[in-house]
Amino acid sequence: MPVPVISSILSLLALVWLESQPARAAVSARQSGSEIYRRICAECHGPAGEGVKGKYPEGLHGDWSVEKLTRYIDKSMPEGAPEKCVGEDAKAVATYIYDAFYSRAAWAKLHPARVELVRLTNRQYGLTVADLFKRLGNADPPVGPERGLRAKYFNSRNTGKDKEAFDRIDREVRFEFGTNAPAGVTTTTNGFAMHWRGSLLADDTGDYEIILRTPNGARLWLNEEETPLIDAGVASGQLDEHKAKLRLLGGRAYPLRLEFFKAPKDKTAAVGLQWKPPQGPLETIPARNLSPTNSTRTFVVMTPFPPDDSSVGYERGVSVSKAWDEAATQAAIEVAAYVVKNLDRLSRSKPTDTDRAKKVEAFCLEFVTAAFRRPLTDDQKRLYVTAPLKGSPKSADAVTRIVLLTLKSPHFLYLGLDGAKPDDYAVASRLSFALWDSVPDKELLKLAEQGALHTREQVTAQARRMLSDVRAHAKVRQFFHHWLQLSHAEVLTKDATLFPGFTPELIADLRTSLDLFLEEAVWNGPSDYRRLLLAEHLHLNGRLAKFYGVETTATNDFVKIALDPKQRAGVVTHPYLLAAFSYPKTSSPIHRGVFLARNIVGRSLRPPPTAVVFKDADFSPNLTMREKITELTRSRDCQSCHAVINPLGFSLEQFDAVGRFRTREKDRAIDVVSDYLTDDGEKVRFTGPRDVAEFAVRSEAAQQGFIEQLFNQVVKQPMQAYGADSMARLHQSFAASGFNMQKLLVEIATLAALHGRETPTEKKP
Repeated sequence: MPVPVISSILSLLALVWLESQPARAAVSARQSGSEIYRRICAECHGPAGEGVKGKYPEGLHGDWSVEKLTRYIDKSMPEGAPEKCVGEDAKAVATYIYDAFYSRAAWAKLHPARVELVRLTNRQYGLTVADLFKRLGNADPPVGPERGLRAKYFNSRNTGKDKEAFDRIDREVRFEFGTNAPAGVTTTTNGFAMHWRGSLLADDTGDYEIILRTPNGARLWLNEEETPLIDAGVASGQLDEHKAKLRLLGGRAYPLRLEFFKAPKDKTAAVGLQWKPPQGPLETIPARNLSPTNSTRTFVVMTPFPPDDSSVGYERGVSVSKAWDEAATQAAIEVAAYVVKNLDRLSRSKPTDTDRAKKVEAFCLEFVTAAFRRPLTDDQKRLYVTAPLKGSPKSADAVTRIVLLTLKSPHFLYLGLDGAKPDDYAVASRLSFALWDSVPDKELLKLAEQGALHTREQVTAQARRMLSDVRAHAKVRQFFHHWLQLSHAEVLTKDATLFPGFTPELIADLRTSLDLFLEEAVWNGPSDYRRLLLAEHLHLNGRLAKFYGVETTATNDFVKIALDPKQRAGVVTHPYLLAAFSYPKTSSPIHRGVFLARNIVGRSLRPPPTAVVFKDADFSPNLTMREKITELTRSRDCQSCHAVINPLGFSLEQFDAVGRFRTREKDRAIDVVSDYLTDDGEKVRFTGPRDVAEFAVRSEAAQQGFIEQLFNQVVKQPMQAYGADSMARLHQSFAASGFNMQKLLVEIATLAALHGRETPTEKKP
């Protein structure tokens, strides 16, 4: 090769090398993600993302992907000077943040969760005390599917056997006879009588007002066999309302007996049994809350407790304040007084029995054993039973002391005293509190005594059995009320001028409609989680059907009605929730969007840096709600969250503030189409609520969000404390079961019950 050519080639290579040097220098000088974070991020967020008081106090952790973190940092960080961290630098610092402390795995490594020693929550305390006495008496028969009360009709106000006319099941007690007698009752000069027996089924825990309306004579016994709750034995001749209040525990059956009689002198006859439940208006007690099954009394603790800690998103018994300790003492005194008053009945003895002392001692031993959820040691028998009985000449004093010692003992008040390696009795307690929020039943303790709660198969079999109990249904109902944030929507006030007919009675019907939908979704058929979001039917009665413009022959009873799948999609579009997450006069895409983001599609949202209150008067009256929200949330600070919230909320804009479907607003077609960005940066177009529902049922994040919320409510502990692979195991099992919610409950209860017992080879997906 000629020298000039070689020289030209060498010169060209030298030029290329020289031109490449600045780029190489830039690459070598580029800082790593950790270095960038320390230089421009740590001052506000802390060296390990723990937060800095007065700047960004919350720790840096969440569910955004690296890609989304990169996009956010590239556009917005550091605050006030986003140009300092763009492009590859933004990606580098996002990757560092994600791996070091932001992601779920990184956060769990830095802040390892643990199973905490906890006391009974307020709910658990009340249910546990109630079930202690149920266990010490005769077991109630299971409440069957038939609804109403068993009624006997008599041809005379005197109710001898020879006066019986007929008997039947009355679905409600609401009769206006006027001057006549019931059909089938012989009209005589002796008047007539009607008796009803059965049980009242309480849906929610709280104070119930009971109203007996009649101009005639009547007496009502409720959760009590001896003293009437309402004694209206002396008739006034005028239609009177006799009222009484009592506290009931949700998910329990209470014995009910009502005796009514018309005297010959009474001109007319009528009787109605009504109630005002904690979450509803005054109404005739509906058939769905009455059963012809005869139950026994349930003891209900009346002592108020301070609220449980719920700062982590679910109630847990971690705080032991002076107020709580005083409440626990007062409750123990209340229980002791009840035991002393009913000692002969509870101990199956009489004051004249020569062996009464032995029967009382046997009852006390059984009471303490049931409260502690395991057999007593010799020292415990001596401390809690023998010594108090010997030290007090009066049995009432001794029994009072025993009850106080027992109910103030850590063995009763605390869960988790069993240590790291639980025995079968601990497994029984874990199961019962997971599924019932209460003590183990006799079958669980018998199996524990036999060592038959040792394997996964044994525990799973018992969890399946326990799901059929009404206590499990009550706990699942409580979970759904939490998941759907019903506690934040107890008062659905709407503008009466804009929405006439949206009455307290209709609101109560809506809540019942939602509860019936949830009950069917979980307990009937395949128990498929996806049906919660995709079902296209509603449970409606006549009043709801008329208000929402649905044709039906339904009257007071609720019937299942299929609707247009383009308009309805499970809980996403249930009118109770649509109304709950709305303003009194208008819809609220923000409230609806936040609910959908957190609870349906499984996205975490940080509190806004600055709270901005929506004021309708601040906007032109010609703007649609979508246009108002778009304008309100236009800023970059708002868009960090509203880029997620708004598309979800806008998808529901075809529903007004009471959940009625509409197609126009301000005489303009409503636009529900939006592009939603997933955590991975994928763009998904929503053209309405069904798109949101279908996206959620396919989303692993949504499925895992549902699993975690259910786990927290069932176990009342952080899931990560049960192993880093807990979510993966439960999610795999959930998907394999066809997203069966009952099977998921069993898996969660089994995992928690066997924690500390299973070896790696015993664990199953």
